[in-house]
Amino acid sequence: MTRDGRPSRVAILVVNGFDRRSRYGRYSQAEAVEFPWIEVCLRQVERHSRDWDYEVLVYDNSYLASHRRVMNSYPRVRVLPSAPVAVAGRLATEAVTRLVAPLPAWMANANRFFERRHPVALDHLVAQTSDEVEYIVTLDTDSFPVSDGWLDALVGACERGASLAGVYRDEMAPQLAPFVHVSGLCIRRVDLCALDVSFARGVGQDIGQNITDAIEARGLPIAPLRRSNELNFHFILGGIYGDVIYHHGAGSRRGMFWTSTDLDRDDRMREALRDLVFEDVDHLTDVLRGRAANDTGLEPWHGAGSSA
Repeated sequence: MTRDGRPSRVAILVVNGFDRRSRYGRYSQAEAVEFPWIEVCLRQVERHSRDWDYEVLVYDNSYLASHRRVMNSYPRVRVLPSAPVAVAGRLATEAVTRLVAPLPAWMANANRFFERRHPVALDHLVAQTSDEVEYIVTLDTDSFPVSDGWLDALVGACERGASLAGVYRDEMAPQLAPFVHVSGLCIRRVDLCALDVSFARGVGQDIGQNITDAIEARGLPIAPLRRSNELNFHFILGGIYGDVIYHHGAGSRRGMFWTSTDLDRDDRMREALRDLVFEDVDHLTDVLRGRAANDTGLEPWHGAGSSA
């Protein structure tokens, strides 16, 4: 339910705070403070969803007071876990950071007791949605709408018969089997519940891949939002999908991907595009769409499936 008691037709689920145990590299709390992707995400959702009945559920793993203030400033956003749990997590993180002497592993990782890993957090958010919700939409903090038609594209595809719609991660095939990515995934809530397949369950290579696998195993249709850039600077970073959703690809973590061959270049590009997002997201997306000249100082990327 929204805060004023109205039923929500669409529940948008976001997990804030990158998994500290991920193979993709350590989450940088300092970078998350300087570059709050959650603020961009929520601002863009509010900006481009005005005609929709929706609420946003955020599971906050960041423990950051500045992030919590941002999230609580949006009337359609509900933040989990509760404030006391968030404070406890923040205190645990600060205590571990300040202690200099070598610590036992359990103590050094005490902040993890307050963290739900990304797929587990998504399952928890799904469980918090009511039966009145018709559609579940997931976003990453570094993915967000760049068009007023983003929900029309996602929900409309499902209403036309698709069982699953969204950002189609096929840039790393065949090393990574193509699938609908959680940076922009849409499914009917009743269908997701009927699948009996959680985001956290299964052996997929990436979060949400097992959802796609379950849909395909049943022979059900998928509506992919494919990468639509006119200009690319990287094979993953800075992607626009279906001309409605931007996905940075790596927020407050190192640029590392399944088919990366030059991690240093990937990370330099991640930071350069990040800076452009926070400077003027509309101009960057115009450049990527070919609507504005490339004045970024970045060289276009040519190739497929790697950073080489």
